[in-house]
Amino acid sequence: MNSAVHFNLEIMDLQGCKVAVMDLGSQTFRVVGAEVSGEEARVLFSLRRNVRIGALVAPKGIFSQKAMEEALKAIYDFRSILQKYDITKIKAIGTAAFRRASNSYQFVQKMKDLGIQMEIIDPDKETALAVKGAYLSIPAVSGPWIMLDSGGGSTEVALCEKDRVIEAKSLDIGAVSLLEACKHSGENLRQCLRDRAADAIEEGLCNLKGIFSGIGQAVATGGTATTIAAVSLGLLQYDPARVRGFDINGDALKDMYDKMVEMDVSKRKEIPGLESERADIFPAGIAILLELIRYLGLRKLIISDGGILLGLLAAFIEKECDFYVEPSSARGLYL
Repeated sequence: MNSAVHFNLEIMDLQGCKVAVMDLGSQTFRVVGAEVSGEEARVLFSLRRNVRIGALVAPKGIFSQKAMEEALKAIYDFRSILQKYDITKIKAIGTAAFRRASNSYQFVQKMKDLGIQMEIIDPDKETALAVKGAYLSIPAVSGPWIMLDSGGGSTEVALCEKDRVIEAKSLDIGAVSLLEACKHSGENLRQCLRDRAADAIEEGLCNLKGIFSGIGQAVATGGTATTIAAVSLGLLQYDPARVRGFDINGDALKDMYDKMVEMDVSKRKEIPGLESERADIFPAGIAILLELIRYLGLRKLIISDGGILLGLLAAFIEKECDFYVEPSSARGLYL
């Protein structure tokens, strides 16, 4: 038997156990399907759609009708592939944008009408899943380490020991919300993004800065982090195997920020590794990570393509398939 995984033969369905999980974020919706069969878990498919459902949440506190319609189109696409693979065990979660939007219950009901139960998770659970996914995906992490999960609507910062959260803070800032705030401020975009990111980080972490000091290892997850890796590598097609474990130092990240923030959105869309739907918010996402590096005194970031989605998948496999996912096994689950 493969020592990397443990499972109960008496409980395991001989035909295999299929599951799917969805991470519904402010900017991106993602779904991954997996099957546990024999002695291994393998990914069947992985899809993502840039829907930006959280665009109006910061200024107006709601999802626009248009954003919800676009988001539901993505869910219909996801449901079609779930039906193709005959997957009925499904777990969907919503994060920051769904916590803040006053009409998020309408989307949850639409999901229920489609036969998909959705949970809007709190920041603590979001952080725990991101930490689990990052830890499972990066073999180089040992001893205390910092996890940075910067999304569209919030940024989670955690001090970790293996896959255990020692201390964590959810910052009320993400790439989508930061860009929206600066677009309507009348300020110079380059300076606004850095200043507002710095202010949010100072406000959120000022009482915890000492706890995070002196920690040399930091893993960044989320769309901005993986895009930084993809752009640095010049990927014409996203390759999770190359993105996972890529590292970048503060100077290289600042150079990327300076280049991106001065470039027109239309020009950014031509850059290999940068999805066109993410081109406008990319500098805002970089600004957040750049300010976190500065504030926490970090030398570099290790990029993880796992994060929340891999953490959620591993937890759901363990629950539904009686199959414990160890790090050595999870590192082959490319999303």
